[in-house]
Amino acid sequence: MDVTPPTFKGEVPNSINAFIQKRVKYPAPDLKWRQQGTVVVGFVITPEGKLEDIEVINSVSYAIDYEVIRALKSTGGKWTPGSINGETVAMANEVSVVFKLYPDDNFVEIAKKYLDKGNQALFVKNQPEKALKYFNRGIAFLPNDGTLLAIRGLCRYKLGDEIGANRDWDRTKVLANRKNSDVDFNYLTELMKNSGILKDYSELLP
Repeated sequence: MDVTPPTFKGEVPNSINAFIQKRVKYPAPDLKWRQQGTVVVGFVITPEGKLEDIEVINSVSYAIDYEVIRALKSTGGKWTPGSINGETVAMANEVSVVFKLYPDDNFVEIAKKYLDKGNQALFVKNQPEKALKYFNRGIAFLPNDGTLLAIRGLCRYKLGDEIGANRDWDRTKVLANRKNSDVDFNYLTELMKNSGILKDYSELLP
């Protein structure tokens, strides 16, 4: 099957992230409260090249989310639709936009610290509510990290939130299929086996 994804016809071809990054403004309230993280917004490009079904996949704040959506809507008419076997079709896409207050902040390192704290709370101290707060903070910085999402799914499952758990695991599979995720499934399955949180851990495997 020959699949061609939608392409952005902006100032720099295909660079939708760069286009949006140049057009967003840091909201004053978020500057005041030092709110930072990575927004992920999904959308659909129709066969006519129109932008539809905009959805926030990972939120940083209402005002920051709004800025990204506002900038994204300005790309209307600047898309070439995707196609399958030469036939134009509606196709999902998404954009990630980083809002960083301090240039020296390393979002990967920050997220890893929250992951470690969450793991300690969940697997050692058996404090899933506290662990969930740590995982949420880590995902605010690295929303496309499959390992963080998958383990938060475990935490949600332990707390009885099966809908939230499945949402995280579905997202993990999407990221793994794109080949841009560093999900360590062997590590995850060992955690699940040892913790007894999830009996059928095979559903997470790609």
